[in-house]
Amino acid sequence: MAIAELRKPIIKILYNGVDKTSSMDWISISIEDNEGDEADKCNIKLRWANAKPRFKDEIIIYANGYFLGSFKISSIKFDYKKSFDIEAISADFMSGFKDKKNRTFANQSYKNIILSIANENGYKTKIDFIRANEVVTLEQHDKSDVAFLQKIATDLDLTFSVKNNTLILIDKNKESNRISYTLNADECISLSYEQKETTNYSSCEVTYRDSKTGFDEVVKAGSGTPVLKLVSMQEDRNEALKLAQSKLQKQGNANLKGNLSIIGRPYFAGAFLNLSMEDGNKKFIIKKVTHKIDKSWISDIEFF
Repeated sequence: MAIAELRKPIIKILYNGVDKTSSMDWISISIEDNEGDEADKCNIKLRWANAKPRFKDEIIIYANGYFLGSFKISSIKFDYKKSFDIEAISADFMSGFKDKKNRTFANQSYKNIILSIANENGYKTKIDFIRANEVVTLEQHDKSDVAFLQKIATDLDLTFSVKNNTLILIDKNKESNRISYTLNADECISLSYEQKETTNYSSCEVTYRDSKTGFDEVVKAGSGTPVLKLVSMQEDRNEALKLAQSKLQKQGNANLKGNLSIIGRPYFAGAFLNLSMEDGNKKFIIKKVTHKIDKSWISDIEFF
């Protein structure tokens, strides 16, 4: 990679909707974009002479014309008469989205439950998973909405994220309709990954205690061998079968993960990464992107 490619990007900063790029004398900017229930973060180091910011003020960052995120100031650290650091988190996580609640969603589809939570918090939705229309009864006990949605995502093996005022829940089966990026491995500054030897189970048997009969029962998802065998706390056949199906799907997403660094690109977590490598093309899901901006712009990407 030629050193000449590492150029300082053109940064645009909106502060409470007003372009303050020329008056904000920044030293470095770091942006973390996460898949899941962890808030996206932005850290900006500014020289001491800058006007001091206020908590909950909004900051929007663009790099080379690309939107990188909208954030609200959550903390400020001072190095007296030298500099100060702003930490801001995704505006999506500054509302009541993280307040704990207790309630029951009775006889509703997963999709309707998600839509209900989205409407309460003023979010749009992107819902694309096989079991979205499955009718269930779920307890939200002493959990925030974001933690509750993360539990649904974990149970169903979904990708969950909150981006640009949108709740996104998508299957991890790599067939869903989501944003996709293509990258040649030779373009990377660095690339490393690990592949684990795992047993590829063809079916899954779950043993559960039927709450009506009091006897142990067995359900099976898939067919053939080898068989993954589990003992579950589920109390009825449908729930045990859902668990078996989820375990079969989840195993395909656990055997390869890695990270890479590239010259800055506006990539976001939760998207597909189509990586062209020496031994062929591979498809991953981006778990986290960290944009590091100072005299250059580097994007560090974690994927699985």
